[in-house]
Amino acid sequence: MPDQHEVIDGAQLVRELRLGERQAEGPLAVFPIFANGSEGAGDDDTAPRRRRPRYITLRQALAEGRAVVTEVSEGGSVPELRVVNKGDARILVLDGEELRGAKQNRVLSTAILIDRFTTLVVPVSCTEQGRWSYASREFAESEILAERQVRYAMKTSVDAAVRSGAGVHADQGRVWSEVEALHGRQGTRSGTSAMRDSYEAKKNDLDRMLAAFPLVEGQTGVLVLHGARAVGLDLVSRTPQYAELHDKLLRSYAFEALVRGGEPGDRPVAEAFLERIAALPGQRFKSPGLGWDVRFEGGGVLGSALVYRGHAVHAAFFDVGGASGSADERPPQSGPSWRIADARERARRRQAH
Repeated sequence: MPDQHEVIDGAQLVRELRLGERQAEGPLAVFPIFANGSEGAGDDDTAPRRRRPRYITLRQALAEGRAVVTEVSEGGSVPELRVVNKGDARILVLDGEELRGAKQNRVLSTAILIDRFTTLVVPVSCTEQGRWSYASREFAESEILAERQVRYAMKTSVDAAVRSGAGVHADQGRVWSEVEALHGRQGTRSGTSAMRDSYEAKKNDLDRMLAAFPLVEGQTGVLVLHGARAVGLDLVSRTPQYAELHDKLLRSYAFEALVRGGEPGDRPVAEAFLERIAALPGQRFKSPGLGWDVRFEGGGVLGSALVYRGHAVHAAFFDVGGASGSADERPPQSGPSWRIADARERARRRQAH
């Protein structure tokens, strides 16, 4: 069982953060996030608890040949992939990080910390509905993270599944619908309904927008406002690893600003979002990898934190359509997906026997 250090709430998380100066372009305002305190220089295996756990990004692991990602079998399985960590460093993958190749492109359904020298089957969602044939035997890093609304749709269904006891399962139909809606909003097309094709079509526009949001020394996260609304927050516990993920995360948030206007919000909006997070208790579930998946919900906020050795290695929070949110971004009210319902029925039968 975990000790008390593996249990965090929103207030503990927010206390560890401070906001930097606002960056703005078009309808977007971005506040860099910094961690209070130092990271510590030593390896966490023998260091005091205050030292943040060490890990590398999926991008680095694949680029250096430290990891291999494949289908789970020759026939493949849409909601699962196999990751082999061949190296002596833990690997962090974020929810929404895309892998391309094999039988179809996928995104990770939740943030996972993969242990050293470990083979792990990880939960994923498909972001390329129109292909189920091998483009390569191994997956490559896609250099993109799911667009915010695609990622949000996946996160709401995963959160419902985890809380119901069904494990980490995304509503694949909803993910596909959001990818299709993304192409519709952006006026892009894909022969295989691939999310990646929309990113590639809009790359120049996204690059121009991202120039307004440069990485700041010591930055470990972002809090993003679209107009007068705080749409989301992402943080990573170590500055070098966040630096590798900075552009990828910002593209995810910036995509919708290409087609939606508004005046960028200011610091009080960002601070109010942090206050909403700070008011939330966390509910802990075992992560598919190392550590604990702590889930947060309430006050118009949905979030999660991957906690390992008392530290939030990664955290992401989204506005779920509070007072200023649009109805189409609120969690669906039609009930759980078939996987959740099926898991509940299995649990009921076990209790009956």
